[in-house]
Amino acid sequence: MPLPSCSRRAALRLVAPLALSGAPLAGAALAQTSITLEGVMAALAARRSGEAGFTESKEIPQLDTPLRSTGTLTWIAPDRLEKHTLSPVEEILRVEGDRLLLTRPAQNLQRSMGLDDVPEIRPLVESIRATLAGDLATLQRHFEIDFQPETTGWRMWLTPRSLRVRAALQSVEITGTGGELTSMVTQGNEGTTRLVITPPPAAR
Repeated sequence: MPLPSCSRRAALRLVAPLALSGAPLAGAALAQTSITLEGVMAALAARRSGEAGFTESKEIPQLDTPLRSTGTLTWIAPDRLEKHTLSPVEEILRVEGDRLLLTRPAQNLQRSMGLDDVPEIRPLVESIRATLAGDLATLQRHFEIDFQPETTGWRMWLTPRSLRVRAALQSVEITGTGGELTSMVTQGNEGTTRLVITPPPAAR
């Protein structure tokens, strides 16, 4: 069943922060002495799966305080990405192949859509999925990329090539160390989303 317009807006808000990072989701080690975009992508591509916890904060102009949520994130190469929100309300957003599935167990609700059904969806997904997969060609197809090595890691800015997409998503800023993502900040027309990733207890 296709997503109605309200669920499409929810999907856009949910997809934006689907970033994975932290030790269990890291790629192969990357020498800090020779940090390049190509090297980072290769390190990320070496990791085929991972799982971590997340704490998310959404700053929406109409609200006085940020919306906060927690849950788990899972990545399985080549194209499966899942965000399972546990608090304040359980919600599962899964992207696999060209399909997006949104589930709210308490409401017995399940909706699905194609990534190309809404022009903004595909770039949002690929900003995360292509990064985790180390797929530079896909990132370059959808975004202009600025990459900067830093003393303790690296920083990458993604700007959508499509003006239509920029109406909903202005930029994505990703930081990392070696082959690990460490933070993601998404700027969109509905505000700013910040994601903090924590490895599961066994991996600490």
